[in-house]
Amino acid sequence: MLISKKNQLIGLDIGSYSIKLAEIEHKKNQKILKNIGIAHLPPGSLSPTVGIKDPEPIKKAISGLFENLKIKNKKVAVGLPCTSVIAKKISLVEREDLDLEEAIKHEAEQFVPFDMEEVNLDYDIMDTVYEEGEEMGRMEIMVVAAKKGLVENYVNLLQEIDLTPEVMDVDIFALQNCFELNSREIKPEKAYFLIDIGSQKINTNVVKGNVSLFLRSSALGGFQITKRLMQEFQIGFEDAEKIKLGVTELEEEQNKRIRGIFKDVIKEWIDEIRGNIQFIDRTYPGEQVEKIFITGGCSNIVGLEELLANELGMPVEKLESFAGLVIDKKIDPDYLKYINSQSAVAVGLALRSIGDK
Repeated sequence: MLISKKNQLIGLDIGSYSIKLAEIEHKKNQKILKNIGIAHLPPGSLSPTVGIKDPEPIKKAISGLFENLKIKNKKVAVGLPCTSVIAKKISLVEREDLDLEEAIKHEAEQFVPFDMEEVNLDYDIMDTVYEEGEEMGRMEIMVVAAKKGLVENYVNLLQEIDLTPEVMDVDIFALQNCFELNSREIKPEKAYFLIDIGSQKINTNVVKGNVSLFLRSSALGGFQITKRLMQEFQIGFEDAEKIKLGVTELEEEQNKRIRGIFKDVIKEWIDEIRGNIQFIDRTYPGEQVEKIFITGGCSNIVGLEELLANELGMPVEKLESFAGLVIDKKIDPDYLKYINSQSAVAVGLALRSIGDK
């Protein structure tokens, strides 16, 4: 669907340790990546569970990206951390007398642990299933609840730097937008695992035919490795990050200890993913999982794809954030390669438009 220029948005993914920005221009049958960028944040700027903690470095980083990339469009789509919202799929039977919004609110009251006056409630009808011989279908609806205070903090921060938040999405759904854009070989009858391995979370979205079957966010991620390195070598955060990223050269004995830390932490990740696969097997018997796609900064760990594939017994590959996009000539291909694993959510957000659902 072509999005008019006036309705196009800048995708803004505000993560725990960095901000990613994407600008996509829609022209006829093409989607053109005009700008992509990343700015790092000091630790503690944002919490994956409570949201913004220190707004000043976040505002500075976002403003710097807009200025450096010379972006004029000030209308943005922002991703809320999945860990800070409540998302649940519900089913409702179609009826002529159904007050949909009231019915959804009633269902939400059963799983939202807050006063409904304290939350913003949104929903998306993902699919309507009709059983044989039945005239009324069953609507599969994704309901999302976010505390008003959380949303207001994001809105206020962006408005203070003269940006207009037109769409508030959830990072795990933005990831799905990116996947649907660039994966032309998707088989609609198969299920796919989308796994975003970030610094402080592992988000999992299981998708079949553009419908989400299962969502989960766990408090695992690259910070586990950083924390273990800090403890093991009695060093600070920055030095531990350099070791984790392979920037610092160490002696073989130290490298053995580091490999042990990576092995222990990644085993936790594998156990988490395996548990999610087993849940799908139990909940959707006979469902065939075709492939696992991984993304996020920690998906760059050397050998992770092969290790996951061997341990989980199914194909694993990195999600290509920019497949399906025409790349503006001014963007450095080497930079795209560097930022690919961290850009899927920002790209998914930039595919949103003013007024869409």
